[in-house]
Amino acid sequence: MKRFIFIAALCFAFTFFVSSNFAFATASGPKLFKEYYCINCHTLGHEGGTVGPGLSNVGKTKSLSWIKDQILNPAMHFIMGKKSEINGKVYFIRMPGFKKTIPPAAVDRLAAYIKSFPFERANLAYPKLPAGLALFRDDNCIACHRIDGVGGKVGPNLSHIGKTKSLSWIETQIVDPKVHFTYGVPVTVNGHTYLVIMPAFKDISASQLDTIARYLKSLK
Repeated sequence: MKRFIFIAALCFAFTFFVSSNFAFATASGPKLFKEYYCINCHTLGHEGGTVGPGLSNVGKTKSLSWIKDQILNPAMHFIMGKKSEINGKVYFIRMPGFKKTIPPAAVDRLAAYIKSFPFERANLAYPKLPAGLALFRDDNCIACHRIDGVGGKVGPNLSHIGKTKSLSWIETQIVDPKVHFTYGVPVTVNGHTYLVIMPAFKDISASQLDTIARYLKSLK
């Protein structure tokens, strides 16, 4: 009986491992690029963050194995905590290695997607992003907040903020968040508790503030 239970457990574990890797292997490159938050820091095509270098053309100059190594162990190519010039721009190197967090099958699919991007998708017509969303990403609001499943989880999900908050509330939250929340004190929003660490963006221009705030207000 014990032997039967052991064999059954072994079969279950094997099946779970294979099915999990199969799920990652069959997930599309764009989906993985978003699910693992690569999009928070890197631009690929028409969308993404600017914390790290854009990846739209990396497949033209880097091999598939180089891209895999960069995902799994970026210290092979760059020194963590140092500044490095990439494509004419200087970046602070802070990319972690994902060897323990991304399954091998997902790494293969993700690397292949990034490698093939300039060749298979360079001539596609991408829809233009709303100006507010573009600024939201360029100003790295996306590093802490999610919209439609894309973004960080440090702060509240903003996918439906326009339902409950006024335009003036949103504008105030951007330029002077202490009006609404006490810095360093946990707050519960939509059933989730967050540590209030949002800085004040008082130097943002009036036009940028209006564009981002109106975009967020439109999210219902």
